[in-house]
Amino acid sequence: MFLADKFYRFYVANDPTKEELDIIADKIIENDFEIYPSIKWLLSSNFMYSQKSLNSIIYKNPLELAI
Repeated sequence: MFLADKFYRFYVANDPTKEELDIIADKIIENDFEIYPSIKWLLSSNFMYSQKSLNSIIYKNPLELAI
């Protein structure tokens, strides 16, 4: 659940629901806690294209990531 919460808040939006976190946590467990397949799945899932995600502005520009 901790990883699911961190992934959701970093990539999708700041206010996850319990159901969304359960789905992501199940996928992380299914991938044997490997980060790359879990992130790859999350970035190509419907979470990224939901209205909630599109309304939240959490994208960081390269300068913010470098600092």
